[in-house]
Amino acid sequence: MKPRTAIATAALLSSFSLISASAEAQMLKNIVEAAPQEERAPMPHIDQDNPGKMNIKQDKSTNIWRDLRDGTGGREPGPIDIQRYNLQMEPVGIQTFFKLPVALRPEDLVAGEVDVAIFGAPTGALPHSAGNMWAPAEVRTTRDYGGYGDPKFPLSWVEYETLIPPFTILNAVDYGDAGMNAYNQSHTLEEIRRMTREVASVGAIPFIVGGDHSVPNGTFRGIVDVYGRNNVAFVHFDVHLDRGQGKFGAYYHSGSFMTMAVEEGLVDGSNVIQYGMATPVFGESDWDQVLAEGGKVYHIHEIRRDGVEATFEKIYRDLEGIDLVYVSFDIDTFDMSYAPGTGSSSPIGSHPEDLFPMLREFAATKTIVGIDFVEFNPFYDNKGQQTARLVRRTMFQFLTGIAMKKDGIAPDYIHPRISGEP
Repeated sequence: MKPRTAIATAALLSSFSLISASAEAQMLKNIVEAAPQEERAPMPHIDQDNPGKMNIKQDKSTNIWRDLRDGTGGREPGPIDIQRYNLQMEPVGIQTFFKLPVALRPEDLVAGEVDVAIFGAPTGALPHSAGNMWAPAEVRTTRDYGGYGDPKFPLSWVEYETLIPPFTILNAVDYGDAGMNAYNQSHTLEEIRRMTREVASVGAIPFIVGGDHSVPNGTFRGIVDVYGRNNVAFVHFDVHLDRGQGKFGAYYHSGSFMTMAVEEGLVDGSNVIQYGMATPVFGESDWDQVLAEGGKVYHIHEIRRDGVEATFEKIYRDLEGIDLVYVSFDIDTFDMSYAPGTGSSSPIGSHPEDLFPMLREFAATKTIVGIDFVEFNPFYDNKGQQTARLVRRTMFQFLTGIAMKKDGIAPDYIHPRISGEP
């Protein structure tokens, strides 16, 4: 009889719970109906006279994230080498990009005759890219068991196919990170734009490590501030088309940068080249828009059919009338088997061994005036820092190509020992 008694008791308790819940719901309903009918309190960020405008809270913390320190310390202008030893392997010492000296001000860039200033643009504007703000720090600490100093020292890396040490040709520095407003992406992009302009205005090349792909909303505008509208081509490496306008009322997201740049007249649509697309889009109209603007899109399907080298030959023809180029490189350009550490990875993409020689040759052929590396998310990477290392090696290809151009080396140069020639 015990089991039946237990069942009956449980049924009674369940019935009592239902009655209690119903009574509670009625009680709350009565309270709601009796509540005073008051004017709703507005959301504090909404301007009541202009509901489409967002108020920004103003207090002593509003701009502290971008208030610049003096940063000179009474020293003479110029890059500061903060390492203790002539050459330090990657796990040792103070972490900078490629163990490079540090510069803090345009005066340092000028005094050091700097060619390339690498800086971080930590952003994370979208849910899938919240970890991207950690990308610059992770790339600085990526494990490569060697160094990047003068090649007369042991264990100094050189680019493999050319055997060229780019940092003996280029004057390069770590320029720190752009300030980040973690609560306001548009303010962060303003600071990224300012910092890009600051580097470009003294004749150095900004190398930006993002951050999500909203970064070019700031960086490309900073380049245009210096070089002028329609004077710089935009070459976009990605597995996604990244075309459209801001989502949910926002101007800036990871697919708005080119559309707005073309519509605002920052770049001529015919000077926008996109390479590596292979993922679904929101409709055929996306392609129609690019074609109407005069842009070119090279899809993985045709790249595989025609070959990577032949595709780059087409790109050179596309850009015959313009030499200055801004490059935006999304790390998900690469197949996810090579680049798992990104919030928008794709099972179909480019392969590093195919693309690296072409990237190096491209940088040695055209005049790169700015470049960003975006969408690396360390939270999605594996313990071996696979994607972080790929980001760094991709940067190294561009740096080598720029060094080759500076030194007058043929863009397609391969060292005889590597090419198999005697």
